[in-house]
Amino acid sequence: MNESRIQAIVNARLVTPRSIVDNGVVLIENGRIADCGPRAAVTIPEGAALIDAGNQYVGPGFIDIHCHGGGGFWSWEEPYLFALSHLKHGTTGILPTLVYNQSREEMAQGVRNIMQVGERPYSSAIVGIHMEGPFINPKYGAITSPIRPVDPEEYGELLAIAGDTIKVWTLAPELPGQAEFADAAARYGIALSVGHSEADAETIFSFVRKGLQIGCHCTNASGTTPSPSRFEGTREVGVDEAVLVHDDIYAEVIPDAHGIHVRPLMCKLIHKTKGTNRVIIITDAIDEAGLPGTDGGEYEDVRFIEGVGLSGSKLTMDRAVRNMMRHTGAGLVDAFIMASLNPAKVLKLDREMGSLEKGKLANLVIVSEAIEVDRVMLRGVIVQ
Repeated sequence: MNESRIQAIVNARLVTPRSIVDNGVVLIENGRIADCGPRAAVTIPEGAALIDAGNQYVGPGFIDIHCHGGGGFWSWEEPYLFALSHLKHGTTGILPTLVYNQSREEMAQGVRNIMQVGERPYSSAIVGIHMEGPFINPKYGAITSPIRPVDPEEYGELLAIAGDTIKVWTLAPELPGQAEFADAAARYGIALSVGHSEADAETIFSFVRKGLQIGCHCTNASGTTPSPSRFEGTREVGVDEAVLVHDDIYAEVIPDAHGIHVRPLMCKLIHKTKGTNRVIIITDAIDEAGLPGTDGGEYEDVRFIEGVGLSGSKLTMDRAVRNMMRHTGAGLVDAFIMASLNPAKVLKLDREMGSLEKGKLANLVIVSEAIEVDRVMLRGVIVQ
């Protein structure tokens, strides 16, 4: 898929991790960023193919570490078509995410399906797998069956199938057997995520040294502060508070337009408390054609199940980033850090992607100030 001819994106406003560079240039060779910077500092080789950005913003492609479906496809059934649907919205790196209410057989087959995508034109957009469960607290989540106890035989089978292709695994640390499971996952360098849990702060913190790095979709299915409290009229520390206070844990946020998953003020609180460098924007999208109960009515980018309630979003990353900027007041530099660089870091892929820097893969988006996607580039090739 690599483009061998040198390309030059010109007339661009470059979004780097430090600032926006006006009148910028990005040189691309063999699918990588050969150089980038202000026009005066970058020499464009004779014969280079010019791509005019039209004074729009050029930044790193988005990376979605928590996404179940899109384009009418489940991520574990049609992972390639799922990834392609999100790629067209600027997501150049995605983790097909399995769901906690799948049976053991369904989870194993879903992982096999993802592993068998193979070399296809845009398959490099799939950068790993996220296992959301099944070892979570059955008290939390839209659908709570067939959540099941920690089973070494089951997680051993999944690790044998996928190994370190599994990049993130969401668990409830308070459940029996999780410490041993965390140790097994650590041998593959898997980032653990606390979610669908009511673990206390001490338990969560004890798992950080075992690889816990993420607070799964903060303020969603994350338990509640213990009630009644030990002292009348006071507030205890729950999962969300523990995630907010620990410097080494990233906070996932689902920023839908109306603040259904995370209230706009809560988005602002999470961003203000954690700081730009510890927030990760996700979609948690579950967008499957023909699935009952997906109509959110006036809340167009969320998904409800009749008689159950909120169950995932219908977001794409461009919309999620736009919403996060509106809810928090974050600028473009911070938005791209939360949507690209931070997820790349937690996946240990930041040497290859996540920011507009020389030597990294040319996984890029050209967007308006309102995050309207104009063009998407994957390893130097414009996505059609």
